[in-house]
Amino acid sequence: MMRMPHGFRVLTCAVGFVSISAALLLSACGGSGSDAPSQPPPSSPSINVSASSIDAEAGGENVSLDVSNGGGGTLNWTAAIPDGVDWARISSGSSGANSGTVGIEIDANPGAARQFELTVSGNATSSRTVAIRQAEAPAVLDLSASPTELDGNGGTVSVQVRNTGYATMEWAASLPDDVDWAYIESGDAGADSGEIVVRYSLNGGAGRELEVTVTAAAASNSPQSLALTQEWFGLSACTYPEARQEVYDILQDVYYFNDEPEQQARYDRLSLDDFNNIDALLDEIRWMPEIRDRDFTYWLTGQESEMLFSGEAYIFGFRMNVIVNQLEEPLYLEVLDVYEGSPAGDAGLERGDRITSLNGKAVGGLTIGQIQAELGPNEEGYEVEAEVETLSGASRAYSMAKRLVEIRTVPQERVAVFDTDAGKVGYLHFRTFFGDANERLLEEFAGFRSEGVRHVIVDLRYNGGGSVPIAHGLATLIGGPELFENQTRTVLSARIHNRLLESNGWNQTTYFGCDVYGSPGFAAKCENESVLRNLENVVFITGRGSASASELVISALQPHENVTLAGDRTYGKPVGQYGFEFCLTDPDDQFSGLAILWPVSFATVNSEGFEEYYDGIPVTQGCEAPDDLGHQLGDSQEDRIAAALRFIETGSCGADSSSRLARQDAKIQRSPAQDPVTQFFGH
Repeated sequence: MMRMPHGFRVLTCAVGFVSISAALLLSACGGSGSDAPSQPPPSSPSINVSASSIDAEAGGENVSLDVSNGGGGTLNWTAAIPDGVDWARISSGSSGANSGTVGIEIDANPGAARQFELTVSGNATSSRTVAIRQAEAPAVLDLSASPTELDGNGGTVSVQVRNTGYATMEWAASLPDDVDWAYIESGDAGADSGEIVVRYSLNGGAGRELEVTVTAAAASNSPQSLALTQEWFGLSACTYPEARQEVYDILQDVYYFNDEPEQQARYDRLSLDDFNNIDALLDEIRWMPEIRDRDFTYWLTGQESEMLFSGEAYIFGFRMNVIVNQLEEPLYLEVLDVYEGSPAGDAGLERGDRITSLNGKAVGGLTIGQIQAELGPNEEGYEVEAEVETLSGASRAYSMAKRLVEIRTVPQERVAVFDTDAGKVGYLHFRTFFGDANERLLEEFAGFRSEGVRHVIVDLRYNGGGSVPIAHGLATLIGGPELFENQTRTVLSARIHNRLLESNGWNQTTYFGCDVYGSPGFAAKCENESVLRNLENVVFITGRGSASASELVISALQPHENVTLAGDRTYGKPVGQYGFEFCLTDPDDQFSGLAILWPVSFATVNSEGFEEYYDGIPVTQGCEAPDDLGHQLGDSQEDRIAAALRFIETGSCGADSSSRLARQDAKIQRSPAQDPVTQFFGH
């Protein structure tokens, strides 16, 4: 062996090819020459996560995160949630080697949006954080009402809306479109908690249900509905089937048209179980409803009947016509009369106004039934928004809410005495045969008598009738003492009934005389102060709204006085009703009924046997005159009043049927179907 000098090292290797260069040889043998390449050091572990943030549902959920080793070697890692976060926890994969999955369980959020940072740490590498965010708690809609059983007599119910969640909740309330017996009086929209007040009418039939629905876009459980139930209004006294049977039995005895063979056949084929309310039963029983019993048979509660005879109603306080085109499609509503001190009067509505929109809906796009629905039930608080075009062409908007209105039967400002070439003419506009009509007529006729009036104009153009005794009183005031003094008995009218009632002595004849007043005080005032003697003319101003008791007065006087009709043909109601109580609380007391049925019970006939004027009483020839909405009632220039005055002065109305207010395109007036309140008092 060769010894080498100290400090000098030689690397040896076996080389099979001796001609290789020294430099190459050194490299191949692992020599440390200064220009040889270096090897990279082994890589360290590195943490990779599958997301930088995770969004969780407000209601809580399980989420996951993937962890992997993005470097070399072995990655040992752990995942952690910060201390103090008690609404989330690692359910699996809190640690691992290289790849793995972290499972996180997140609770439901009861409040505002929140978040935390999940930290993943590992050996020999930097940690990574992941933001875990959770949305705020949603709104939660809750509805309640106490009680959920509605009073059968009608009233209001409060439905409470609550947000039991967190997010702001805007909501809107609604009732089904086909419900016509209830409406939302207030609270049809709100935010978070609030109150919905629903007004509903008396239930005249079997039990029914009302569903109040609230929709809130932000609520997790929207929409929500609450069912409210209502039973027959007289449940404390009898069940609805018992009341239905009572009504049926009354009609079989007293209905005027029972002598018609087909009417008896109709009773025989009826099944009472088919009718869920009294109105439906009456609709089926009415005889020839298009031309005879045109909703003349109806029923009211005892309270409603009392209000009717007192001249009171929950209304806006105006009368109207629906103006339609040749196809009978509504165009607008025409205001005819506005009551003093009523919601309509206080709002500023006036005679001649055209209502073009109700509650944001154009009248021209509604049916007559829909117009009635928009005008609402005769109940306190029902509100309507109306767009109006005045006679001058101005546009106005009115808001009116129904309240109790006491009808002024003879408005003082619509009473006048006109001086004419024929003498003094007394005029009065008479609205209805209810309320204080007796007192007002006696008072105004006393004024006519003291003024020496020789002619009278009684304006009945919108008077739908009412009390028969009041009609007898008015006929006597006009007919005069010549028809009853010195024990003279002159027939005013007669009532005739069906054969059953006739055989029981129900037919009755009434005679002119102040004794038609049930009150001695009224009878004395009639005889001593008010009854007019030797009238030369009486002119009735009439229209298609003149009905029932109005027609009774006219027909009763026609055989005895110089009677003229100016304006338009009357409505045509030669029949009347009696009131029969039913569903008695005390069977021994016939006046303890909860409701009153008003069936057509008799026909009225004058002394000449004039009857069956179902198509109305025509105006005197040449006295047709339009309703002049450009003038107030009581104004001598109003077309119908002017025609009446011309007749008194000249014997001819001289009415111009092509009035300046005649409607373009021959638009037709049509009044909507009339319930009792609408017929007698308007809307």
